[in-house]
Amino acid sequence: MASFRVELDAPNNIVLVMVTEDDGSEHDYQFDFDPRSGRFEFSERDLLERDFGVEFVDDMENQVRSTIQSAMTSK
Repeated sequence: MASFRVELDAPNNIVLVMVTEDDGSEHDYQFDFDPRSGRFEFSERDLLERDFGVEFVDDMENQVRSTIQSAMTSK
């Protein structure tokens, strides 16, 4: 089963997501966010849902939102 990890690049207002597939291959995604509103774009959602399933993508999006929220409250 694929997995992901989320990292914050706070000075640049970016959340980085690294997806590791079952075969060990990795794919990187980055989400620029507005530090005032927390808004971000997730244009790859449909593609990721097709490849990994809705639940996987929902979990990833929730983690991205949580990471952005943490960045906003720490400023």
